[in-house]
Amino acid sequence: MDKFQQKKEEIKNAGMKMFAAYGYYKTTLEDIAGVMGMKKNSLYYYFESKDALFKEIIKCEMQTHLEQQNIILLKKISAEDKTVEIVKNFISFIRERSVKFTIRIKSYLEIVKVIKNSRADFDNSECNILSEVLEEGIKNGEFKKINSKQFADDVKMTVESIINNNYIISDAEFVHEINFDEISQSILRIVKFLIEGIKIQDK
Repeated sequence: MDKFQQKKEEIKNAGMKMFAAYGYYKTTLEDIAGVMGMKKNSLYYYFESKDALFKEIIKCEMQTHLEQQNIILLKKISAEDKTVEIVKNFISFIRERSVKFTIRIKSYLEIVKVIKNSRADFDNSECNILSEVLEEGIKNGEFKKINSKQFADDVKMTVESIINNNYIISDAEFVHEINFDEISQSILRIVKFLIEGIKIQDK
């Protein structure tokens, strides 16, 4: 790793700590520069804005999550169990990052817009992994023949809709104050119901 990339990593690590400590909107580039012992203008050599830095951090977080999902993909378990594990891991990813970056509910949708392009690639990769599991289930006789990509998209949309709806109706200030245990149970009940609809019943 050259000096430029090493410094970028150091800034990302400092930014991650600041976002985690003070939240996305309270953290400024001045804060991060201060922690790094740099001038604010020097940070622009590495990142053009706070949004750019945050996007880079989230991109790394997403990549780590996708690596975890791929580990599940390789497990020697049924396609049904893999599907449930992948959904559980996705819920945990949202929950853990919400706690890590101290995100206010009213700021959540604005942050989603900030990371829109990175999120699109992430969503596509997430759905591809789930689609691959469904194809595996079709091939080994667990699942009926379905449009695996569409089903994967529907599952992901269902998960996100339930989570977002809970954000909207909640009186909590921060995302991490939401009762994710109840949300998780609700999501898994629905996902298991959806899986029942595509299972070959004599298996």
